[in-house]
Amino acid sequence: MRGRWRLSTKDLVTIALLSALGGVLSTYIGYLGNLMNHVVGVPFGAGQFMAGLHVLWIMLAIGLTRRKGAGTVTGLVKGIVELFSGSTHGIVIVLVSCFQGVVADAVMFSNKAKEEKGYTTYAVAGGLSAATNVIVFQALFFSGVPWLLILMLCMLAFASGMIFAGWLSIEMLSAVERIGILGGSEEIMVDGEGGDAEHVYRERIRSEKRRRASLAIVGSFLAVFSAGAIYYFAFVFVLPGGDSISVEGDVANAYDFFYEDFAEHERTVNAELIGSVTHVAPMDYTGVPLALIIAEAQPAANATEVVVTGSDGYYATFALEDILTDEDMLIGLDGDSFRLIAAGYEGAYWIDLVVSIEVR
Repeated sequence: MRGRWRLSTKDLVTIALLSALGGVLSTYIGYLGNLMNHVVGVPFGAGQFMAGLHVLWIMLAIGLTRRKGAGTVTGLVKGIVELFSGSTHGIVIVLVSCFQGVVADAVMFSNKAKEEKGYTTYAVAGGLSAATNVIVFQALFFSGVPWLLILMLCMLAFASGMIFAGWLSIEMLSAVERIGILGGSEEIMVDGEGGDAEHVYRERIRSEKRRRASLAIVGSFLAVFSAGAIYYFAFVFVLPGGDSISVEGDVANAYDFFYEDFAEHERTVNAELIGSVTHVAPMDYTGVPLALIIAEAQPAANATEVVVTGSDGYYATFALEDILTDEDMLIGLDGDSFRLIAAGYEGAYWIDLVVSIEVR
């Protein structure tokens, strides 16, 4: 029992690798969630259906090491990696990720649950862990949104956790066991006599089918997920912290926006950020009017909209005519990066780490 709390060098390496993968890929997973939001409609929160992918690494760490506390350690390290990878949530992401690990460890506490790899136990652990992010964010940033919406977001996250953190993690663990990478508890069939021989043969056939199915599922997931991640980091993701924003698109004068070039046009507005699960009380924000930045680019007569994009690929779309008459929408400085202050708009339109403004 005591040994179950000890992490060997192999366990620590496993946790480090999974934490690093989960932390670095968190921006890509967030991007997938944002795509879901744009398909269904911002700011409904449909992106929570990708929440289970954030917890997958925690469940894999628990299943691979079978150590008590492995989920908590993985969640903590993963959150730290996310923080230093430029998470827009700041230090809060460490707390969220750590809590996810704690919840997964609590459900998977018994040694039997880890060894048997039951679908129900893994699904419940993954679902509750994934839903934790909604609860923690709601506790830290009360937004005043209806509890029915919060419940719906939790249900979406729970369903995602059941699928991507529970069921998928079992298939991945089973796959690595069946190809000999990890020692597991697969039943060894022996030849029997009489009627037992046929039973053993059928069990072997079923076991082989399960092995092939697991490998096919895991292989398909890794192929699609990896291809998407490669595309994301190659063509979508931009390292935050640049000193300019590209202003481009259907304009006569595309250029790079430098804040100091427009500093004399600074304006201060008082605005309140109301998001789906976050809330920032009214406060003063200072920045350069987005209308002025776009006017400098000289939009074409047939242009109708403006798209503001962050370094992680998240974007918001606005009507061009609304922007050109709105002096309260600002591009402000947030440390060494840019931020869109969308006064009068819901929180989903406040873009962090802005890297481009495109007129279409």
